[in-house]
Amino acid sequence: MLRSRTRALALASTVLALALAAPAGTAANAAPTAPQARAAGGRVTLVFDKNPKNPTYSKLTAYLGKRVLGQWRAGSGTTTNPCQVGKGRSGGWLPNGTYAIPFRTKTHNGKAIKGYAIRLADKKCKGDRGANRDELFIHSRMTVNGASQWRGDRDYKSLGCVKLRPDHIKALFKTLDTYGEAKTLKVVA
Repeated sequence: MLRSRTRALALASTVLALALAAPAGTAANAAPTAPQARAAGGRVTLVFDKNPKNPTYSKLTAYLGKRVLGQWRAGSGTTTNPCQVGKGRSGGWLPNGTYAIPFRTKTHNGKAIKGYAIRLADKKCKGDRGANRDELFIHSRMTVNGASQWRGDRDYKSLGCVKLRPDHIKALFKTLDTYGEAKTLKVVA
């Protein structure tokens, strides 16, 4: 009896050791690899969840189906008025809704936005005489070559775009490189 218990314990220990030593992605419930996610028709979606108490403490989340691929602190605007078009150093955060994503690039060279940038479609605001919100991006504060120019928390403020730290937008790009392009950004409050 003692001998059969010892054998059962040894067998259980061996099975457990083999399971723990298995390469990543071999378990039945492991996350899909990028090719598996693409083959299954998984599409990455981006959601910008605005924080009404402090626009610079909002968050951007990347999903594959219901699975969270990444989540980052993000800012948008200097005021919660979504119809305030950027003037000087002030602008409202993005209006709620769904934005098409026409393209993304690592070397954007605009007047104010440089480096890693994801272009968002223009949107007509529903209030304040229907101001047109244009030149919208998910971006950071960097050079055209992607070098950081981040100065701290104050850089989460923007004229209405979604703004991430340089290392966070690079992580977002890596996520999109791995799991596929996001076609839309959904903005919610």
